[in-house]
Amino acid sequence: MPDQPGGAVAPSPYTVAVVGLGGTGLALVRRLAGAGLTVVGVDDDPAAVDRARELSPSERPHAVTHFPAGVTEADLVIEAVPEPAALKRLVLAKVRRHLRPGTPVLTTALTTSLADLEDAAGPDLFALRFLRADGLDAVEVARAPGAGDAAADRVTRVLAAAGITPHQVVDRPGSLTPGLLLGLLNRAAWMVHDGYATAEDVDTAVRLGCGWREGPLAVLDAIGLDTARDVLSPLAETADGHAAPAPVLDELIARGALGRKSGRGFHRYDRADGPRRPVPPTASPGRRVVVVGSGTMATGIAESFVRGGFDTTLLARTEEKARAAAERVEFALRRTGADQEGGEAGFTATSDRSVLGTVDIVVEAVVEDLEVKRRLFAELGAVCAPRTLLATSTSSLPVAACTEPAGRPADVLGLHFFNPAPVMRLVELVPAEGTSEHNLARARAVAERLGKQTVQCGDRAGFIVNALLFPYLNQALELLDADETTTAALDASARAVGGQPLGPVRLLDTVGADVALEVQRRLQADPRCRAPEPAPLLRRLVAAEHLGRKTPGKGTRTYLTSRTAAPIPASA
Repeated sequence: MPDQPGGAVAPSPYTVAVVGLGGTGLALVRRLAGAGLTVVGVDDDPAAVDRARELSPSERPHAVTHFPAGVTEADLVIEAVPEPAALKRLVLAKVRRHLRPGTPVLTTALTTSLADLEDAAGPDLFALRFLRADGLDAVEVARAPGAGDAAADRVTRVLAAAGITPHQVVDRPGSLTPGLLLGLLNRAAWMVHDGYATAEDVDTAVRLGCGWREGPLAVLDAIGLDTARDVLSPLAETADGHAAPAPVLDELIARGALGRKSGRGFHRYDRADGPRRPVPPTASPGRRVVVVGSGTMATGIAESFVRGGFDTTLLARTEEKARAAAERVEFALRRTGADQEGGEAGFTATSDRSVLGTVDIVVEAVVEDLEVKRRLFAELGAVCAPRTLLATSTSSLPVAACTEPAGRPADVLGLHFFNPAPVMRLVELVPAEGTSEHNLARARAVAERLGKQTVQCGDRAGFIVNALLFPYLNQALELLDADETTTAALDASARAVGGQPLGPVRLLDTVGADVALEVQRRLQADPRCRAPEPAPLLRRLVAAEHLGRKTPGKGTRTYLTSRTAAPIPASA
């Protein structure tokens, strides 16, 4: 706010009443009061009133009172009571009886449409929608059908005064970005419930593999597991393909583990040193490596091994492919001076398959085709020396299906590197049913020497990152296909409201619609993944060869623009 002469702070032109001083309400009070607005906290619960009065002076409301005091003189009212629609209607009806005419009301309802609340709240009703209340710099705002322009202008001005950027969206349960991300968070919780991966590994995978500041289960802890469960339950009844809340949420809630507010949830927050993971046994991984393949992933993995000090051979199908791959690897190493990083590590590329018989580790990085991989592992089982570690770098196929022809169940596993392999720190470690503990330890030692962080998960389609990421992208396409948002608006909201490094449309165009379609098909075919069918828009993008970055000028945005200009027949 501007300063007055003499250094006094100018009084806020707005008084905002926040009704409901639970976790969300207190976070809103802190945000608004900290921005210099005059804030009145309203709650009939003495404990909630005490918590509001204990806030720091810079974030404390100017007054804390019982209902209805504080509502009558407010320029804007924010209802922030818990999610059940019946409770919100009750509170909104009470607020309406004490409002001055023309005062806008904002509800934090995420799963109830404004049309279902307008009779109780009155015409000038808006929804303030976000995933979590802490660090609230941007929100999605929906407008009830009867809301006037003057009320809408006041909402915009108050949010601007608080430093909160509004993203105008249609009124739908779950909104846009919050609903998309809640689906991903719930799938992460299901992974823990299924025993598929630990909470620590799920969060590490998403942080390192997707660039999140916090993992999805840490985000659930920040929201509050009880709050998240209450939001997810009605979303599961919509037509958006949301799964029911993972039962692990109820199990944790029953033990009083509500997330950060209780000191423990999926993670613990009552210890300064945080969660401790068991230290795995160490094992010597061996020094001689063959990477089979000559594409982008194979050359990236080979480069990583050379950087890690391994004697590395890249095995291609032909000498021509071997020479081309060697040029790419050697150029990358020279460009960064990495020829010295590997110490005495050697690198060569060849099509001579006899190299397979004299190495410690083989990493398969051939085309993502099950039959091709199975033929290769049959060969590896026949020609590799005993105790050679045989790894597939598949990103979505079952490890057991790829490696079974080797006939060496104790020696096979999945090592899923991320692209670009020399840069990305994450490796998903996927043991098959018979993989020995010794070879798991060897694989971890390999990753450690490469400077990578491993996460371990079960052997099913997509592993951790892809099984979370691609259904999220699929659901984003459903929103676009229903004309409920635009590509630009969805990406902007995902970044600002959802805190994503990339919006879903840009991310889809980066990975490729063809890749997304194939992965989504495999996820949907595995009932353990609980994944929906590929979105019709995703199928149409691939059919029209609008794949994204790999087809310059032909991505999701351009496809939808051309569809708007000249609708494509349903048979296309």
